[in-house]
Amino acid sequence: MYDSTWRIQYDVNDKWAIIFLFLFLGCLVALSGLYVIETARVYRKSCKRYDSPSDKTSPSLSPSVLERIYLMIRNAYLHLATHKGIMTIIAVPIVFGITVPFIGRDTNNPGTKGDWVGMLVCARLGFLSTAVFTLSFLFSMKNNPFALMLFSSHEKMNYIHRLLSQFAILLGIIHGFTRLALDAEKGLSLINRVYNTGYAILAITVLLFISVLPCFRRRFYEWFFLIHHVCSIAFIICIYMHHPRCIPYMIAASAFYALDRGCRVLRCFMNKTTFQATMIDDDVVYLRGKKPKASFFSLPWSSGNHVYINIPRLSFWQMHPFTLASCPWDEYIELLVVVRKGFTRRLASHLGSIDDSSSDEAEKSNASVSVSKSSYKNNSFNLHKRMDSDATCAVPTKEMTVFLDGPYGPVSNPCKNYSYVFFAAAGCGITSTLPTFRDMLVKPGNTLHITFVWSCRSFKFIRLFKEILEDSIKQNRVSVHIYCHLTTSYSVKEHHLLSQTSGSNSIQYFDERPNLENHIKDYFDLSGTNVSAISACGPDAFLKSLKKEVTSQQKWDADTFQQYEEI
Repeated sequence: MYDSTWRIQYDVNDKWAIIFLFLFLGCLVALSGLYVIETARVYRKSCKRYDSPSDKTSPSLSPSVLERIYLMIRNAYLHLATHKGIMTIIAVPIVFGITVPFIGRDTNNPGTKGDWVGMLVCARLGFLSTAVFTLSFLFSMKNNPFALMLFSSHEKMNYIHRLLSQFAILLGIIHGFTRLALDAEKGLSLINRVYNTGYAILAITVLLFISVLPCFRRRFYEWFFLIHHVCSIAFIICIYMHHPRCIPYMIAASAFYALDRGCRVLRCFMNKTTFQATMIDDDVVYLRGKKPKASFFSLPWSSGNHVYINIPRLSFWQMHPFTLASCPWDEYIELLVVVRKGFTRRLASHLGSIDDSSSDEAEKSNASVSVSKSSYKNNSFNLHKRMDSDATCAVPTKEMTVFLDGPYGPVSNPCKNYSYVFFAAAGCGITSTLPTFRDMLVKPGNTLHITFVWSCRSFKFIRLFKEILEDSIKQNRVSVHIYCHLTTSYSVKEHHLLSQTSGSNSIQYFDERPNLENHIKDYFDLSGTNVSAISACGPDAFLKSLKKEVTSQQKWDADTFQQYEEI
């Protein structure tokens, strides 16, 4: 009777873990429904075009009281979503506040009522940790179904993966040390299969914690990648052996992992192609290859998506992510790779000479390089034609076999539904914002006006994208204002960069860093009460500064969508 009662108690513990899983997934399904409603609302409102600037704050465009309340709630959510640190501080106590009462339910002594039983509370913590760990594997998948449901990319889901992993590890540590204390108090042996696997899990946790530290991850990314996957597999094996009731959870986690890796391997072999690689400067590599015909590239994908590439000649077992510099309707796949450490440095060394000391004098000497003319109406990036005529490309082009995993990201351009769009980029962040910008000029949707701000310290990027940006103001589908800020020691005049206008469109070059406060203020004054979007890509410091200005100047009932990508 006693054993069967305890077996029932374990069934109850298992039940609460399963309830937690379905509640969490149910909340995400409900959130995806809200995204559909939001998309429809934005599309409807953006269709209300106006004929003169004075109409942009007309009563027909002003939100109702109910819509203002909705926008305030949505903006509070967006603020948390774009400030992960604040969201974590708020989310963790809430999750624990909801979890703890359920941990104590039905954990009294068999046949009695009242106090919690430490051993059963400890068991429930273990079950909950295992369930959360399984969810963490689901949201680590690159081929994540919830990313499509939320009109996002798997990288946005990666925050949930990290948070769930931290929560699972914390619950697991509490479970383990509580069980140690309870059994030590009873004088039981602390050396057996259950404890040995628990010790192994603790050792894996310590190794994983060291590898995810920002200083380690940024400096030794390839080792972080290897350790992360090895530790994940070791976690599954150890938890599988830890307790029989953990086996179904680990089978599910193994299935998620195997499905994702299988899909990625299939994508790689179907997307096998040949790339032409060229060093366009000492620390920039240009990759261009024919788009695979019968592959995942035939499925819907959007500008600004990214791919993982594998070059067997350099590293057979590693995949590295890069943003696509081309658009879905381009004939070729194009990537711009900034040379740093590890894989990118090996790639540059393979292509030829690499000089770590590039100087501003060299950039100045290249200021007068002529490039071939290209029409913006052509559905091609045309970088290859321009580089063929660029005298600075001294290193010859080399061909190499490349396996592509992707593309990953939203299946459609979310910015097309907004009347006003603000793009901001710093340095090589333009490789993320420019394809989306180009896509909106060819297929503008409901967009009326685009503001594009780019801060760049290197003239090589200005020279590379100058003609594309200048051609974009010659179209008349969308009103475009472009602001390029060159932050080197040489002025834009020395580089022969001249501001231009074409009707209501313009491109302006500046020497100093961008004044984000003024740019954001002008943008909010221009957009008024219309639906608007802000999309930015750049280093963490640049994005923090931009978020600060947006938060300080944006009204709580503003109808503004925000999207940030860190490089």
